[in-house]
Amino acid sequence: MSVKIISCLALTLMTCAACSNQPESAQVATENFAARNWKESIVVDGEIIAANKTPLTVPGEGWDSRTLIEMLPEGSLVKKGEVIARFDAPRSRMELSQAELELLRKSLAEEGIQASDTSSRSSLLADSAKVQTDLRLSERYANADLAVFSRNKILDELQDAGFLKTKRGYLDWKTGQVQARSAAEQAVLGSQKESVTLNANQHRKNLNALDLLAPHDGVFLLQSSWDGSKPQIGASKRPREEFGSLPDLEQLVANFNIEEGRTFGLKLGLPVKVRLAGSGKEIELSITKVGNSASAMSRESPVKFINFEAAFKKEQAQALGLKPGQALIGTVSLINQANAMTLPNIALVQDGPNFAAYVKEGDQVKKQAVTLGLRGPARSEIKTGISNGAQVVLLPETKDKDKNKETAKEKKS
Repeated sequence: MSVKIISCLALTLMTCAACSNQPESAQVATENFAARNWKESIVVDGEIIAANKTPLTVPGEGWDSRTLIEMLPEGSLVKKGEVIARFDAPRSRMELSQAELELLRKSLAEEGIQASDTSSRSSLLADSAKVQTDLRLSERYANADLAVFSRNKILDELQDAGFLKTKRGYLDWKTGQVQARSAAEQAVLGSQKESVTLNANQHRKNLNALDLLAPHDGVFLLQSSWDGSKPQIGASKRPREEFGSLPDLEQLVANFNIEEGRTFGLKLGLPVKVRLAGSGKEIELSITKVGNSASAMSRESPVKFINFEAAFKKEQAQALGLKPGQALIGTVSLINQANAMTLPNIALVQDGPNFAAYVKEGDQVKKQAVTLGLRGPARSEIKTGISNGAQVVLLPETKDKDKNKETAKEKKS
């Protein structure tokens, strides 16, 4: 038994030695360059969205916060005019009560000014009437026969007439001042009352706009905040803040987001086979929209994505009962050609602005410049540069790789 084991080991060592003595070119992996069927596709997850949607904002105006007290479940089908959510505005209620109390105070103050004006004018009118009566008496004595009265009596009457005329003028002036002051005080109160009334009307308007109504038929969807959270019962919201959206069910599309590095060959019109998650039903669509720029989906990942869409026909959406938010899987057929002359992308090397491939001829490997046609994620079409039936090296050794090997050998030595 030991002789047989030794013989086997010797044969194995001889085989390994023979293999190690063969040239490196004989060990490389190659592919026969010939016509073949060429199919390439990409699979990506997506969801159904509406092509058009109406944003829903918290009703009301101003800056007073509102509390969400009731809302429909997300994804509910709603009809035009249906209540989607209800809010409460406790601060607006409190400030409206204060404004109404302030209006009552202003009204009482206005009535007090009017009463004071009436009283002052009545008193001044009474004084004016008395002065007028006394003035008439004084004027009568002043025009009487001087022989009837003593000289001193006549002088006193004349003096009383002058005083009474002056007093009458003073009372007329004071009456005008009372009227002017009353008008000024009423103007100030009127201005204050108008400001308070505007404030009260604003709060009444806010309290009359606590229901969020559906502007049209659709599916109710909530708006996610920057941290991904959605509105919940008891949450505090500001008027005109984004609350959700109401997609229009008239036009639905399959929406996909794909990594920027996988969008090679993606373009309008390509066929997409959409499979609905859960039911497994498949629908044949075509790409109707491709995004122009890539953007990151979240702050946690720097990977950028391109968005593309495939529109459903209205009859398809109605027959299958599709609605926004449904998950789906899309298979995009990038290339489907028969008898295509192609090579794997790993067999191509960049040669300045052009490309080249390495062809094995016996023990020799030669570099051949090639002209590319249509390109795919895994393979590329070869227009010229390589003959049919040639053996193309799949993993060619480039100059950079040779330099790296030489550097590694020098370090070892």
